[in-house]
Amino acid sequence: MLLLTGITVLASPTPASADPTFPLYGPYPASTAIDGRGSMNPEDRTRIDAYLTGTQIYLRCQDSGPSVGGSGIWDYTREGYWIPDAYVRTGTSGFVSGVPRCLSLGIDGHASAGSPHGPYAAKVDVNGRGSANPTDTVRVDAYLAGSLLYLKCQDYGIAVEGSTLWDYTYDGYWVPDVYVQTGTSGRIPGVPTCTSLGISPGVTTNPNGGRQFQVRTTLNGYHAKSLSATKVVDRYAEGTFITVMCQAYGEANYGGSTIWDKTSDGLWVADFYVRTGSSGIVMSRCDSDGPSGSGNRYLAKTTLNGYSGKSLNSTATVDKYPGGSYVTIVCQAYGEFNYGGSAVWDKTSDGLWVADYYISTGSDDIVMSRCDSTPKPTGGPGNPTVPGTPAPGSFIDWEVRDKIVNAAKSQLGTHEWGDNCNPYGQNGVKCGWAWCSMFASWTWRQGGIDVFFPYSGSFYGWGQARGLLRSKSNIRPGDVVMFGASSGASNHIGVVVGVDPDGRITTIEGNWNNEVRLVGPYDPVSPGPTHENIYAVVAPVNDGSQVWQNSPAIPADATCTESKTHLGVTYLLCLEGTGASTRAVLAVRASSDMPVRAMVVHNGGVLTCQTNYMRAGVWRRCQSGYETASKWRPSTADAEVTVGGSERPELHVGNVGLYGSAQENGTWCGPAAMQAALEAMDASPLPSQSTLASHSGSTSTGTLPGSMASTMSAFTPIVGTGLKTYGWYSFGDGNLPLEYGLDRVRRGIDNGQPSILLVKPQLLPWGASGGSGLLRHWVVIYGYGSSDSTAGETGQYTSNFTVWDPWDDTHHRMDIDQLITAANAAEVPGDITTVSPAL
Repeated sequence: MLLLTGITVLASPTPASADPTFPLYGPYPASTAIDGRGSMNPEDRTRIDAYLTGTQIYLRCQDSGPSVGGSGIWDYTREGYWIPDAYVRTGTSGFVSGVPRCLSLGIDGHASAGSPHGPYAAKVDVNGRGSANPTDTVRVDAYLAGSLLYLKCQDYGIAVEGSTLWDYTYDGYWVPDVYVQTGTSGRIPGVPTCTSLGISPGVTTNPNGGRQFQVRTTLNGYHAKSLSATKVVDRYAEGTFITVMCQAYGEANYGGSTIWDKTSDGLWVADFYVRTGSSGIVMSRCDSDGPSGSGNRYLAKTTLNGYSGKSLNSTATVDKYPGGSYVTIVCQAYGEFNYGGSAVWDKTSDGLWVADYYISTGSDDIVMSRCDSTPKPTGGPGNPTVPGTPAPGSFIDWEVRDKIVNAAKSQLGTHEWGDNCNPYGQNGVKCGWAWCSMFASWTWRQGGIDVFFPYSGSFYGWGQARGLLRSKSNIRPGDVVMFGASSGASNHIGVVVGVDPDGRITTIEGNWNNEVRLVGPYDPVSPGPTHENIYAVVAPVNDGSQVWQNSPAIPADATCTESKTHLGVTYLLCLEGTGASTRAVLAVRASSDMPVRAMVVHNGGVLTCQTNYMRAGVWRRCQSGYETASKWRPSTADAEVTVGGSERPELHVGNVGLYGSAQENGTWCGPAAMQAALEAMDASPLPSQSTLASHSGSTSTGTLPGSMASTMSAFTPIVGTGLKTYGWYSFGDGNLPLEYGLDRVRRGIDNGQPSILLVKPQLLPWGASGGSGLLRHWVVIYGYGSSDSTAGETGQYTSNFTVWDPWDDTHHRMDIDQLITAANAAEVPGDITTVSPAL
């Protein structure tokens, strides 16, 4: 906890009841005489007639509370009172644009209400909301996965993952109960309702049951389960939440769905356009009616066109049936080959045709009555098509494996037709031969390897002649594994797409039960019962590919980028270690099985983790060994991530090896910060804190920024090092743009020089709340995480920072929002103050 004696104080005139550095908004006139409240409780009056009719009122922030005068918005004034927004003429009945939410500033209008219950662990990283509404985020990642929460109360709000129960934490945030490990999916015994404490969820709740869901588009409300029933036109606006009491089957409506939802208004809406998280029934049934209409309902695997005939060339109604919806099929027939080698077509209740390959009927062939007598075809002239073959040698070594794995994945589910007909022949469709080896050859050709081996044993001779045979303990994605006794008795082949850290492999194999299938993971030494013996492994290229490692938790003091997500893959880059001895770690987790490749550069050394069929929900890491950066230079790491063949913007991290000693005097946060920064730059001899305090004129109120800059310049080892002198800089509303300030901090670290930041200590994520609004503190920024960006002037977007606090010699990570919150208005309202190198 930070104490008052450990903080720098900047002298400033102080109104009797206001913090002069707090941004104010207004003025707005009072529409009537208003009592000042001590909290967002209408009865908590602390000053009668605090504002008379017409009084001009200045606001600090706004938040959600109990409804007064038809509004649940409350205003927190310059004088420190809570007043109902309904009595203030702000020009809007909602939140005023630009005025912050009070919770985002650490001001809780319910601070005096309720008792702590818990603790309970967060299941995932959870944002803090200002009301029981998932879109009302006031603090991102208020609670990280595994952190402990204390609750004041529970209440109901807008549904999240099917639950309308919300928890109100002792920190003043609303969080969805579904993300908290309370031991029950309902109310916790003994925990009061928030409304009983005068704490409003800020949204309309339904005390009579039902669940709230968002509608995808503006909906009519029908008086019966039929589109032809009388209706209230445009009853529910797009994006709003409706309360669904129960569900039932009725007339087929949209996307082939026959499900209808009954609202709390007693009207029916088509379930297809309600975000319930499912295409089936998720609530209690309103009645016992079954699915109506003739035909059978089947799930569409992807969004489908509806065709006027049994051909992809016939007239189409584009995207007629969304993926995940149910399509009513009345009959089936054979027609033109469509996808996956299938010639089966399904006729819908709309009179259109859809490709059966993407309908989940449970079979690859006809399962219903025939629409006509067209016979089943026995061949397929070029169906399905596959990508053309790149020119041999089109890709450099580290790209080859990526192309092979992604090519194999793109063909999953492709089914043969007729007499072993498949699209993987040397010049297109080939029939009459077993085609597992043709498929493996085709994937290699997609990587620029010019091969065509109808017989799998031929791969062995090719690899032997080029020195590309590999052991079972050195398998990499893109290799092929051959099954059987020897090259003369080879009977199957698979393309390796994933290698787990324990050595197990995953393969994609052609002609496995007549289609392209994913197999594994399995042990290549003992592949049974999935496969027989693997007699050989052949690599497409002789490169230095590496296997992804298991990923333990990232240490709290690591320097990291923010996590990014692309195509369901989450990843971040970190520098782990202490001081100048670090290693680069790229951590990756996929939400579904997905090919991922990474290139990591650590202090100039290049590491490539080849494309791997990353298993869903498992963290993996591509990591370098520990290295020590050169003198006066930082440790740096860069990474490029390729997900499913799509390359993402480069990530960057950098830090300076920083060891510090806690401040030796209650107001010496400035001298302690300077000493730690100078030690990181190898200043010799290292000045004591008392020397630095004397040189910079530190007093009982702290150390001024200008004195900090001149003292740092005097002691920084400039000669022969490439290091620069220091200056005092302000960035933000009143000076240069904020991005220039953050870029200066980043470039300073790249040059081996930390920056020193002025903050309000009570606004630090680890700081203690309360205290005087004039308290200031110095901390050291010695690491950053950023990514390439085309926005702004710097070409990089810096999102995370590593910070050392001289008060208690601790290291912390801060994201950009936390840094801005802590630093904003520490010197001049709207500005951020740093002591940084003069680059």
